[in-house]
Amino acid sequence: MNTSHPPDFDDLRRFPILSGLPVAKAEQVLARARVVTIGRGEHLFHQGDPARRIWLCRDGQLKLFRLSSDGQEKILAIIQPGRSFAEATMFLPERRYPVHCAALKASALVAFDADDLVAALRADPEACFRLLGTLSCRMQEKLNQIESLALQNAHLRVAHYLLDEFRRHDHSDHFRLEASKKHIAGLLAIQPETLSRSLAVLHSSGVIDMDARHITISAPERLEQIARGTDAPH
Repeated sequence: MNTSHPPDFDDLRRFPILSGLPVAKAEQVLARARVVTIGRGEHLFHQGDPARRIWLCRDGQLKLFRLSSDGQEKILAIIQPGRSFAEATMFLPERRYPVHCAALKASALVAFDADDLVAALRADPEACFRLLGTLSCRMQEKLNQIESLALQNAHLRVAHYLLDEFRRHDHSDHFRLEASKKHIAGLLAIQPETLSRSLAVLHSSGVIDMDARHITISAPERLEQIARGTDAPH
């Protein structure tokens, strides 16, 4: 699949802010957008860099993360194809990226000019509401993640993550984990060995079935109870 073709209207339709722009304004935004490709392990930007671009992932996979004072990495989000990110930087007094971004896989992205997007928001109240809706959903995701990290043990975090993936895949009982166990563990703030043990316990309890990265949710109701802490796998 060729993902290096110039930005087009398909990209706009996947981007919450721009999906409803008039044709003339959409063409203007596309004319200043560009495609960026990076290899696995390469950085797209670093924390503190000027945020001149807002991004849409076309293909590949990226991580947003911060580093602690002792160099420990904390993954804040894993970006999949079709996901836009860095929109909130448009509202900062000084537009700088608050996190690092690096590719987990070779990735192709569309870079939109931040000034163009600010102009689009000023001219289109509906675009403002679309962006507010997107940011509100992401804020809720982060609140849920914070609650999970603060209040849940490692096993509940794993169950909660699988339940979120089950819902994200439209309640399909079979899906593929989009990231490696190492990076999922980083997102959940647990060790990879702990993640593997929790998956094994859920498997032996009949809640899930596993084949490498492929997960089958055998008992979704019970998985939800485990994620809430009202049941425990045996």
